Amino acid sequence: MNRLIARELMDDATASPAVWRSTFRDLARVNRYLGGWQALRAEVDCMPSMPRRILDVGAGGADLSVRLLDHLAARGVRAICVGLDHSPPALEAAAAAHADRKELELVLGDARSLAFADGSFDLAMMNLALHHLDGDDAVVALRELARVGRYVIVNDLRRSVLAWALARMTFPVLTRNPFVRHDGPISVRRAYTPREMRALARAAGWRSALVRTHAWFRATLVGGYA
Repeated sequence: MNRLIARELMDDATASPAVWRSTFRDLARVNRYLGGWQALRAEVDCMPSMPRRILDVGAGGADLSVRLLDHLAARGVRAICVGLDHSPPALEAAAAAHADRKELELVLGDARSLAFADGSFDLAMMNLALHHLDGDDAVVALRELARVGRYVIVNDLRRSVLAWALARMTFPVLTRNPFVRHDGPISVRRAYTPREMRALARAAGWRSALVRTHAWFRATLVGGYA
């Protein structure tokens, strides 16, 4: 299956906060039950040392940011996380959902031009966002992640016919949200294969790039310049 170049409803940064709140509730369930959190946790637990300063690029509803902060706290690690997204209404919805989380800062920004100094974060991560970037934009975003983060984790879908068929069958059952129902199968078709993820990392100049596959057609790309 060739990679699809297309736009998704979630690429519309102008959707209302109410739409984003509904979307993020469903995406949090997807991450919880369909492998997103499990893949991220597995990679964080493999890090040489637990991160204390974290950047989440394309944070969306910040559900994985919060889950990671809680996971680290349970291990005795007090961490802070900056969640970055390009959509003001999305950030507004995330801020309302996590107003009590003082260790989470939500900021507006562009994955292709991160306004942080080199090596500012122990971990720079991107969850379910790489597939929204095509070609050169994906390479630039990976280069930026490796610039600002000493360690990088990219956690996304992996494209296959079987994954696409599963998305077509399951999302109409899992949710009534039009964004998620429409975008789920398209996201699979826009996702990169493990080989393509490695090629993007090499093009971005990563010195280390390891791709692992996980349940529910997830893949993680880890490494960076370190």
